Amino acid sequence: MVIAGIPRRKILIPEPRSKFLVVVCPNCGNRQVVFSHATFPVRCLSCGEILVKPTGGKAKILGTIERVLG
Repeated sequence: MVIAGIPRRKILIPEPRSKFLVVVCPNCGNRQVVFSHATFPVRCLSCGEILVKPTGGKAKILGTIERVLG
């Protein structure tokens, strides 16, 4: 199948670059889900330690990334 003169297999589908992450707090070990492009500082819900600092694009992750959630 050809759409507007471009073969179908050549059409690129954009995918988001941002992801949700499970981050482990370096202070207490609590696990928390955060956004990779957070716009506000994210604090640990248990001890209040800052886990994520916004930088204007990708956020700086200060905890340990345990896994990526899609």
